[in-house]
Amino acid sequence: MESTQPVARRTRGGAAVWLAGPLSTALGLAAHVAGGGQSPAVVIVVALAALLGLGAVLVERLAPPQLPGWAVLVASAVAQQLLHLAFAAFSTSTTVSLPGHDHGAGSTPAVPSSAGAAAAHSLHLMLYLHSGAALAAAAAVAQWSRISTWFRARIRT
Repeated sequence: MESTQPVARRTRGGAAVWLAGPLSTALGLAAHVAGGGQSPAVVIVVALAALLGLGAVLVERLAPPQLPGWAVLVASAVAQQLLHLAFAAFSTSTTVSLPGHDHGAGSTPAVPSSAGAAAAHSLHLMLYLHSGAALAAAAAVAQWSRISTWFRARIRT
């Protein structure tokens, strides 16, 4: 006869593994803004942090007991790419313009302005900063137990 008691699942990373999502979001937002991008509304940033936190918990529950370093780095890089795309999509004040869907709005000029040239120039900076944010997030996740021990020791003193 089978037991009706729920099976207790032991967590490997502890209860604070969800904090990897807000950490990645904060690092990505800092990189995005420092690279010249605009910040979306606070509600969107909080929602993205919650989604990444959920993703971190799912990876922790479903992944093998010890993820290789390259897998953590790839996951951090994918998270930063998704964050960049989300920040770019949600920080614009106008909708995405589709060809032939002007609906009475004036057409955009074909010649890039100086502001557009400056934005294209900061694309490399944006890439480097998001890469740095991915590296920092991967390092923090890989050393999570050391960081949490250090943080708990600092709080107690």
